[in-house]
Amino acid sequence: MNTNKYRLLIKAIELGNLTRAASELGYTQSGASHQIKSIEEDLGIKILHRDHSGTRLTTEGKLLLPYIREAISCEDKILATANSIIGMQIGSLKVGTFTSISIMLLPIIIGQFHQLYPKVQLEMLTGEGSYSEVEQFLVDGITDCCFVCSSNSPGLNQIHLFDDSLCLVLPPDHPLASFDSPIMFRQLNEIPFLMPTEGKNIDILRLCHKYNFTPSVAFTMHDDLALLAMAENGLGCTILPKLILNTYPHKAVIKYLEGYPTRSISIATRSGTVLSPIVSTFLELTQTIIHQRPDLIN
Repeated sequence: MNTNKYRLLIKAIELGNLTRAASELGYTQSGASHQIKSIEEDLGIKILHRDHSGTRLTTEGKLLLPYIREAISCEDKILATANSIIGMQIGSLKVGTFTSISIMLLPIIIGQFHQLYPKVQLEMLTGEGSYSEVEQFLVDGITDCCFVCSSNSPGLNQIHLFDDSLCLVLPPDHPLASFDSPIMFRQLNEIPFLMPTEGKNIDILRLCHKYNFTPSVAFTMHDDLALLAMAENGLGCTILPKLILNTYPHKAVIKYLEGYPTRSISIATRSGTVLSPIVSTFLELTQTIIHQRPDLIN
């Protein structure tokens, strides 16, 4: 498709003068006249009427004008999409993430993205795995986008993905394991508590404040799976996101807590930045996978 001669026609209509249109678009006077004649020969009708007062559409030309504009618009969209596809062939993408997303969701998202764009280099950054550190990677421009949890940062554009339940993890033989109803925080007062390290314990601290609960911290661990294993082996209870609990088989008992607390999972970009085709595609693919695969998050 080549609409250059139609673009010349539109410019001549806008300016009311073919000579001026030719000058702006880099045609000679004779070249511009030839292009208009070519259009009229292709269509078999006269499009432009030219006299001493200027250039204007004929009646037949006025009928065709909306379709000419539409053809130009379609070509612009085709070229823009093609350029985006070319831009996706080679490039890089850095994504900030934390443990549960890295284990449960990213292998599927990255797998599909890599199938579509095998030459795009993907890098996942977790740092120490705290929510605030991952956000700071994005704010500092180290990553192109990141997964965030219950964030209120004003410097981020966020797309909400899903709400993830925060569940109580108990040893298999604990008396509370037989309860059918949600566990109250006051019931945990005498139980040794397994606490994530600072920066990874934000969800728990938020719940402690809300329910006036002071845990009896017995051990502090950095890794979520280590906490799960310790609870499984009778060393205490802890609170973990359901997303991580869905990942591996375990013997620990999982219970809902009063109020059915959740954390909000979103994917974010920096406010005020123009997204590259690579970043936009990754965001869209992430949303599509979560929408199509509810089994991943339930």
